[in-house]
Amino acid sequence: MALRYSKCGLPAMTVEVKGLGVRCSECKREEAVIELKYARKKLCPKCFTDFFVRRVKRTVEKYRMFGPKDRVAVALSGGKDSVALLDALKRAFPDQDIVAFYIDLGIHHYSSHLKEKVKALTDRLGVPLYIYDLKEREGYVIDDFLTTKFRSKMCSVCGIVKRAVFTQMAKEVGATVMATGHNLDDTVGTMLSAFFAGDFESISRLRPVLKPLVPGQPKKVKPLFNTPEMEDLYYVVINDLPVQECHCPHSFGASVSKYKRMLDEMEKSNPNVKFQLLSVFLKKLVPMYEKVKEMEEERTQVFLEVKECKVCGLPTSSPDGICSRCRRVAMLKERGGQKVEISAEEVRSLMEEGKRVVFVDVRSPSAYRMERIPGAINVPKEEFEFNQRKAIKKLRRKYGKGTVFVTYCYAGRESYPVAVALRRGGLKGYSLLGGISEWKEKGGEVETSDAEVKTGT
Repeated sequence: MALRYSKCGLPAMTVEVKGLGVRCSECKREEAVIELKYARKKLCPKCFTDFFVRRVKRTVEKYRMFGPKDRVAVALSGGKDSVALLDALKRAFPDQDIVAFYIDLGIHHYSSHLKEKVKALTDRLGVPLYIYDLKEREGYVIDDFLTTKFRSKMCSVCGIVKRAVFTQMAKEVGATVMATGHNLDDTVGTMLSAFFAGDFESISRLRPVLKPLVPGQPKKVKPLFNTPEMEDLYYVVINDLPVQECHCPHSFGASVSKYKRMLDEMEKSNPNVKFQLLSVFLKKLVPMYEKVKEMEEERTQVFLEVKECKVCGLPTSSPDGICSRCRRVAMLKERGGQKVEISAEEVRSLMEEGKRVVFVDVRSPSAYRMERIPGAINVPKEEFEFNQRKAIKKLRRKYGKGTVFVTYCYAGRESYPVAVALRRGGLKGYSLLGGISEWKEKGGEVETSDAEVKTGT
């Protein structure tokens, strides 16, 4: 069993689940395929699935995340965590009223791929799926924020938009509980980051259950908060669940949290370290912080007022009464959207106007040698991903900030993330619509050669 999976901040990887050459610790019959060092277990596919589902069920019941009368909405992204969560909840609570939400964020070459995956999953599980089309409902897409000052913080903007929309969707369909796929690594990594930043308020919000800020809003729960991230992926592979197979363009080249990397290293010598840290945070630090906060509020008589946003009506504690999402959307509408793809005709028009245009071929060196647009430089996507900041700095220094960089591949899917990254870095980056294939069809010049050429910026 194998799966090609793309995780934000890391290159695509092939995850393979194969026999360990020993019997399963539970059933004693089948060959084990997964080793859980912290639990001292080696499990076969069926026993691992049962173990995973039992933990989800115990977590929901222990923290009273929802009851038989609740309508539970699962926030689906198409990634391994939310996919594993929905499947496990359906197995653990077959009679529960469960629905799924998906937001079509309009991210080019990505959102449509995820929508296909979530549709396949919900059809397979018999779960009602509600899709929120951001462009149709609100008139903008996440890509549009590349024109604002938030272009270097696209993941943050996306998170703010998704949280607000999911809350809105839950209210529209009468869901009383919103379940998200935050896993153990997410929780502990964020806790450490917030701890070193002294942001104890954020730590308190990482609890497995968050009560609604105002009446009528859904309770938010995290049934996977004590499930290791890799086990979500194993669960998806073993049960052959439809899941994302490509990068989000806006996470291309993003670095994985240094605290998550640090925890992974610590886990090699102490398999229980993540569970131990989670316990310390939840049982010691969070209660202590909340008690101090309560005493401080009583002493100063200053209480955080939560009210409805003046624009969208969702809860906010902002002094001006306008939530974070609405402030960002207002800024976006002032600037207007700007496309990241450009056609062959538009490229030629820029060149005729005297604009400096540099073509960036993101394919492999061998493909570049065989066929390329005249004057194009070769910066393979993988090379760019691992040296993104350095590459952007060199391009800016060599060609100037006003240069228009047109990235291309065969059809456009691989070049789009590079163009987005260039835009985030402050350069004028565009992806050639249809790639080199479309360029040739539109009469664009192409040169071919087997000669050795120099690659890179």
